[in-house]
Amino acid sequence: MSELDHYDYELPRDLVAQEPLRSRADARLMVVDRRTQSIAHHHVRDLPEILAPGDCLVLNDTQVVPAQLFGTRQQTGGRWQGLFLASDENGIWQVLAKTRGKVAPGETVMLLDEEMREVVSLSMIGRGEGGSWLALPDSDEPALEILQRVGRVPLPHYIHGGQMRPGDRERYQTVYAQHPGAVAAPTAGLHFTPELLARLKQRGIGSAFVTLHVGVDTFRPITSPDLDSHVMHSEWGRLEHSAADKIARCRAAGGRIVAVG
Repeated sequence: MSELDHYDYELPRDLVAQEPLRSRADARLMVVDRRTQSIAHHHVRDLPEILAPGDCLVLNDTQVVPAQLFGTRQQTGGRWQGLFLASDENGIWQVLAKTRGKVAPGETVMLLDEEMREVVSLSMIGRGEGGSWLALPDSDEPALEILQRVGRVPLPHYIHGGQMRPGDRERYQTVYAQHPGAVAAPTAGLHFTPELLARLKQRGIGSAFVTLHVGVDTFRPITSPDLDSHVMHSEWGRLEHSAADKIARCRAAGGRIVAVG
């Protein structure tokens, strides 16, 4: 048995939810009490009663960008699928690409919007790190503006085969998302609603926001025979002094820090 076998298990497909609940906070929540070694079953909406005044939630306010791309190879007419990872100060994109056959530097892909209309062309100018491509769009618009027109939300493959459906731009986003940059949602945070956050605040339970842009490795399977050999891409994160101070004050006062996601 390899080391990875300890992390492998079968999850029946019928137990994977394909649609969110009408009310986000109605999701089930398992509470493990390490002090009493007990397990209790609740709902996310019960958090104000489960937590105590003086505790502090730490929430990730990253915003998912519509990073999944579909297009047509101009030279061959073949279908092309990509995932936007980042762009630099020169407007050069870093993307992952999947298509039949080999893409060559200098090749052009015409990106398609949700109505399958040609919108922007993307020229492949060279290879990047981790098997990615460097590409240049034929538009001076910021990358996020282009993605809003041509991109789809990159859902996990086990939800509708990874294909965005109407309403997913809003559903696959936390209600407190502020800073665009993630290619996947910090999913534990999807269960919070403005009403739940207000109830937590009224009960004296604090909150601190950090930003961590969830990267492409959340979609990648582990293919190395052992965990030490698995290479992870870096992710961009930010912790403001105000958030660090709030967390430190909570700890000093004996409160619990509760990381969401």
